[in-house]
Amino acid sequence: MTSFAKFVYEHSPVWLQNVVCSAAGLRMYRERYNKVFRNALAFLRNSEWWTFEKQKAHQDHQLRELIQHAYSDVPYYRRIFESRDLRPSDIQSSADLWKLPILDKHMVRENFLELQASSWPQSRKVLVSTGGTTGTALKVVKDIDTIPWQWAVWWRHRKRFGLNLNDPFIVFAGRYVVPLSRMDPPIWRRNFPLHQTYVSVHHMTKNNMLALVNYLNKRRVNYYSGYPSALYLLASHLIDERIELRHPPRLIVTGAETLLDHQRHLIQNAFDTEVTDQYGASEGCCNISECEHHAYHIDMEFGIIEFLPMPGMPENVRRVVCTGLRNPAMPLIRYDIGDVATLSEKTCPCGRKSPIVEKIDGRIESYIITSDGRQLGRLDFLFKESCHVEEAQLIQNDLDNLVVKVVKNRHYGAKQELKLLSDLRSYLGPQIKIEIHYVDRIPREPNGKFRQIVSSVFCDRHTSN
Repeated sequence: MTSFAKFVYEHSPVWLQNVVCSAAGLRMYRERYNKVFRNALAFLRNSEWWTFEKQKAHQDHQLRELIQHAYSDVPYYRRIFESRDLRPSDIQSSADLWKLPILDKHMVRENFLELQASSWPQSRKVLVSTGGTTGTALKVVKDIDTIPWQWAVWWRHRKRFGLNLNDPFIVFAGRYVVPLSRMDPPIWRRNFPLHQTYVSVHHMTKNNMLALVNYLNKRRVNYYSGYPSALYLLASHLIDERIELRHPPRLIVTGAETLLDHQRHLIQNAFDTEVTDQYGASEGCCNISECEHHAYHIDMEFGIIEFLPMPGMPENVRRVVCTGLRNPAMPLIRYDIGDVATLSEKTCPCGRKSPIVEKIDGRIESYIITSDGRQLGRLDFLFKESCHVEEAQLIQNDLDNLVVKVVKNRHYGAKQELKLLSDLRSYLGPQIKIEIHYVDRIPREPNGKFRQIVSSVFCDRHTSN
C-alpha cells in the first residue's frame, strides 16, 4: 500500500474500508483458491494416507527435481555446488542434504538476487515480506503457484476437522485493516469474498473487549482462527468476567505462534470448543499440522524438515532446518527457520504414517503493557518492512520504559533509526519511554528459544509459568 493509499484508507469511513478489504479479498480468493489449489488439495487428501515409504519416495523425487533446477538456474546454488565440487546427482535423497551448507536469514538477505531462478518469468514472481520468530524482516520471492499450494496444505488440515472453504469465520491477527489512529470500536472489518471478519489484534485493549464480545455474540460463524496470544487474551477476558458466548465457534484454528499447553486449555474452556494448531512459515518451505488426535504430522509433500542436534540439549530437542519443495522461483534449501522442535517416537492412531513431533517451540509471545491498558503482543509487524534490522527484541521491566535491542546490518543508518522510533511511537503511544540499544547478538534462552518480547510487567493470571 502506497503512502497516499494508506492515508486515504485511514481517513475513509468504516463502510468504505469494508469495501476496500473485500476488494482485496477478491484478489486473495483468486490468488489462493484457483485450479492449482483444487488439484493440490485433491492430491494431498489422497497422499496423506500413503505409506511412509511411498511418501518418502515422492519427497525424494521432488527433491531431485529441485536440486537439478537449483543447479541449472539459480546462481547462488550453482556457485555452492561448484565450490564443493558437487553435481546434482550427488543429492539423491534428504539423507544427502548434509553436503550443502545451511542457509540463514542473513544469507538470504545478502544473496537475495542470486537466490532467484535466472530464467523465471517476472510475471510468475510474488514478493512476500515475513516477520517471523526473531522480529527479523525478510523478503522472499514465491512462484504464483506456491501460494495456492501452501493454502492447500493448510486447508487439508482444516478439512480434517470438517471445515469447508465457504464457512464464515472470524480471524484474530495483525494485518493493517484497522488504522492505528482509530483505537475505538469497531476493531473489525469485513472481507466478504473470503467469508471473513478480521479482528485487529493491535486494537484488543481492555476498553474494547466489551464491544468485541457484544459483536461476537451477534455473529454465528463456524470457526475462529488466529494468533494464540490474541485468542488467549480474549479467552482470559471471558473467563475473568464469567462470560459465555451465545454463539461460540465449532472449532478454533491457531497458527503463526507457538500454542502453549495452558493457552490451549484456557481457550478450549472459555469457548467450550476444540482447538487445533498448525505450524508453517511465510517463507513457504515447511509445514506441520495436527490430525484429529492432535498429533503434529509433518506435511512431507510441501517440504523436507531436518531436525539437527543442538549442543547441550536433550537428544530429542532439535533445531528445525527446512527445504521447500514447491517454490522454484526462489528455492530455499536447508533454510534455518530459527525454531526448535521436540521429537516424538510415538505412532499416531489416526493411521497417517508421516512422522510426528511432540511440539514446536519458537514463536513464544508475551505482551507489552501500556499505561492506557493495552496488552500488545505479536509486534513483528513493526520490523516487517525493514530489511536493515537483523534481529530485534523488546524488553519491558516497568510500565513507563521499553528497551529495544537491535542487531543492525551494514545498511542501517540514522534514517532507519528515525523510522523505527516513529513506528514504535505511533503504535505504543507517547507516554512510554523508548530506548534503542544496539547489540552484536541477542542471546537465546537455554532451550534455544528466541523471545521477541521479554516482560516482567505482564502478569498471566492463568498460569504459574
